[in-house]
Amino acid sequence: MKRAKVDTERDERAKRESQIVIAAERAAREEKTARLKALRLAAQQADEPASTAREPVRRRG
Repeated sequence: MKRAKVDTERDERAKRESQIVIAAERAAREEKTARLKALRLAAQQADEPASTAREPVRRRG
């Protein structure tokens, strides 16, 4: 029985290319997550003063 010839150079090149793609996708995902987190924090900070600001209580005297 013959073993199939393995093109190690092609396999290694494909592995390197797939690792590059995976790293690029990971970087894009992390960048998007950081951007959304910053937007969420900015929105929360913008909402806090409005929600914690109370109208002065008018006392009848």
